[in-house]
Amino acid sequence: MKRTQLVAAALVTACVLPLIAVDAADIDIERLRKAATFYASFDVSIQSDFGMGARVPSTRQDHPSKKGQYVVTEGIDSKVFQIAPNQGVAGGALECRDVIPRRGRIFFPAKGKIAYRKTGWSGTVSFWLNTDADTLLKTAYCDPVQITQKRAHDGAIWVDFPDKKPRDMRMGIFKGLAESEKSLKESDPQAAIVRLKKVGLRQGTWNHVAIAWKNFDTGKANAESRFYVDGKLIGEVTKREIAMNWDLEKTGIYFVVSYIGLFDEFALFNRALSADEIKHVAKHGDLLQLLKSTAPRSKHLSVLDGEEGRQERRRGERRNIRIPKFPFDAQTASQYQAAYARWRRIPVEVHNDMGMRFHLVPPGDFLMGSPEDEPARKNDERQHRVRLTRPYYLGTHEVTVEQFRRFVSETKYVTDGERNGGGHAHDAQAVWKHRPETQWRKPGYAGPFKLQDKMPVVHVSHADAKAFCAWLQGLSKNKHLRYDLPTEAEWEWACRAGSGSRFWWGDEVDKTGKRINAGDRTLKRVHPDWPRETMPMDDGFPFPAPVGTFSANPFGLHDMLGNVWEFCSTKSGPYPAKLATDPGDLDPKRGFAVRGGGWSNTPHDNRCATRNADPPHFCHSNLGFRVKITLPPLKVVD
Repeated sequence: MKRTQLVAAALVTACVLPLIAVDAADIDIERLRKAATFYASFDVSIQSDFGMGARVPSTRQDHPSKKGQYVVTEGIDSKVFQIAPNQGVAGGALECRDVIPRRGRIFFPAKGKIAYRKTGWSGTVSFWLNTDADTLLKTAYCDPVQITQKRAHDGAIWVDFPDKKPRDMRMGIFKGLAESEKSLKESDPQAAIVRLKKVGLRQGTWNHVAIAWKNFDTGKANAESRFYVDGKLIGEVTKREIAMNWDLEKTGIYFVVSYIGLFDEFALFNRALSADEIKHVAKHGDLLQLLKSTAPRSKHLSVLDGEEGRQERRRGERRNIRIPKFPFDAQTASQYQAAYARWRRIPVEVHNDMGMRFHLVPPGDFLMGSPEDEPARKNDERQHRVRLTRPYYLGTHEVTVEQFRRFVSETKYVTDGERNGGGHAHDAQAVWKHRPETQWRKPGYAGPFKLQDKMPVVHVSHADAKAFCAWLQGLSKNKHLRYDLPTEAEWEWACRAGSGSRFWWGDEVDKTGKRINAGDRTLKRVHPDWPRETMPMDDGFPFPAPVGTFSANPFGLHDMLGNVWEFCSTKSGPYPAKLATDPGDLDPKRGFAVRGGGWSNTPHDNRCATRNADPPHFCHSNLGFRVKITLPPLKVVD
């Protein structure tokens, strides 16, 4: 997909500034990250990547029989909206195929996602479009984005394509109206509209759009709003008194209203970004990478304790909840996760005192293993039905060097690798053997490498991982929850997130370098004599990458495939032929299950079903772990 800069045919207010290249060094990236309040990458799911409140949009339509009333349903119509893999600015994009009947529109609740205050506030909205406005759009008006409580002419911030051809693109900033007031006509010179005439968008080309505003709802005539396309200032509204007067509980972030085409990288910020910051966002494109260090909003584990937790447990004991039929798509996975969290009155995401983040994995019923025709399938992957009755939280990321260092510092723990004089590691020709003096502080990679705090810890054995979990348990103030490693079945269910395919995103090998850190062209550049197959992408990391660098799966979990292998709590062994409910050890004489593949592996080993096993005291440079928090059990229904 191409990106382009548009040339304004005519402007209403201000002149277009020349597009100047902005060096990232001139931008305070950390300040930009901290300003982000909402972001949806649409890489693999309709679910937003972060933002307070609901992360799955809802659909609003006119009531079929009651004039002036609406029907709101959670989720979206999968016939109208789908995720288009690898078609976005970076990764996937939201594909809008048609118009929703009965003046339908989708929205995220605004509360927690915008910085609105009745005493004054500012903000920025940023997104990318890929459409032909003159040939694809079916309705008279189309609003790629509209933030409002009521309507476009009564307290709203919007971008639209109006009813004319060739289409214009406009920014509108309309104040909230008192009951006695009438809205201004769009033709009124006082209407706060900026117009880009004959916009000329072309299908197959990505264009960046942003609105930045400040001093709304201050009660003074000092409000401003600027409209940008592809980093260029199209026009601005200044010296106005603009008050939205919203009830935030009823305000929505509506998007792709009657829009047909691709939509991507949707973000909101809590201040008016500068012209240089907007140019940088337009130039950068992939906001997931730009904002990746922004801490997603989550709740502390303490919300699961006390009276609320006891009520939740009692409620769970007397009611059932229905799970989606496996396999299911990314959108269904995100919706189910969110619906289950609401039903149990618990958050989708939590964090502990160490700052470790965990995402909810609801109970499930799925086919574990792989079908006989799956490429690279091994004989120990017999497909069988598994039922998991217990919800649990799984680490959003693999345990990091920084987190493990704190454990070692506070307990004086000595790992198996240190006691045994080292662990296993590859050399530049992929020879795999014991390397003296390698350990979690010195992984022993045969190439240029600097260990970073946010990288996954390696050279840790199963015994070391269990000791880390026991330490977390001792620190926990919430005795209803248990820290441990996931079972092998829990690991695969969480990795798949509803997918019945080779990988959590589908059957196709990833070529984007955005989903998985695996053996690829980056590794081959560092080790030209590497004899193994390498993957076609260039992910930028020959060895482990900082956690969270790559896309999360639909349950919000990063690096379930690739980066480093991960220990499970249960011992490996032959799969059963019949239904297994909450399976544990399969063969007590075998090693512990190891899953997920790592930085040196190809699709053969980086599949959802790929299995391996290691002894309890064995460690190597491509093996780490992630932590599970177990919740009380609930019943599920087929």
